[in-house]
Amino acid sequence: MSALPKPSWSNPSSPVQAVRSPSHIPLERPQPLEFSGVFRGHELTRKDRRLSSGLAPLDALIDGGIPRGRISEITGRAGSGKTSIAASFAAFATRRGEVAAWLDASGAFDPESMVAAGVELDRMLWASMKMATTTASPITRAPLPYARFAAGPLARHQSAIVKAAQLVLEAGGFGLVVVDFGEAPRALAHASALRIARAAERSGAAVIAIAPWRMCGTFVALSLDASRAGTSFSRLAPGSPVMFDGLAVDAMVARNKLGGTGRRVRVRALIDPVPIPDPTGSHPRLRMFASS
Repeated sequence: MSALPKPSWSNPSSPVQAVRSPSHIPLERPQPLEFSGVFRGHELTRKDRRLSSGLAPLDALIDGGIPRGRISEITGRAGSGKTSIAASFAAFATRRGEVAAWLDASGAFDPESMVAAGVELDRMLWASMKMATTTASPITRAPLPYARFAAGPLARHQSAIVKAAQLVLEAGGFGLVVVDFGEAPRALAHASALRIARAAERSGAAVIAIAPWRMCGTFVALSLDASRAGTSFSRLAPGSPVMFDGLAVDAMVARNKLGGTGRRVRVRALIDPVPIPDPTGSHPRLRMFASS
């Protein structure tokens, strides 16, 4: 009986024989872990879950709506229609049974306009955080040694807005959170924008920031720039006073992490017909409509 040849990988001096895998079987490489998080401005969660505006042209422009769990921005100057666009998202969310929150930093929130836009107020949390104006004291005080390091009223106000947004998002249960920063804000610090982005991601809520310019830097997944394309007026009868009908609003994609930057669409914000004049002199109640 002839002896079998020893394998080339055996070690005679070792009591345990080493066994090599055949070379034709591919080795499994370790796969990177799948995780979600916001780190240094890189958002790693899925962006296919979206909240629609209910306006077909606008939804087609932004691939079905704004992403949930992310920050979106609607920028534009006063009268550009940015608030009406945000109201269309709030109307769609509340009509489908979701709860929305509107954090108003300028005191411009008008419940009647929101109702005219289709928002169900019983599903809307409204928090007004208008910055209080204080009169200067007639007594001149010497500046404290650390006064140059103290935050000003605007910085403290915006810090309170960021904290309120974070608390609302961490409470959970909201499908949409709108943060209206007013008409004269300054861009958020990196740490403040990161706090909102992380809270939005954990809650899964869609967040809309309204401001004249971009506020949250690289943490924004989608940025829409609203501008007024024109105004329309009409007369109910010959010789009657000219009545304001509404606005034509251009919405342009200024930033989109999924692509499509630079595309634009025109929608119309038409005034809701009111049979009885409003004696309070409130703002015109506008509703967004798809452009014809």
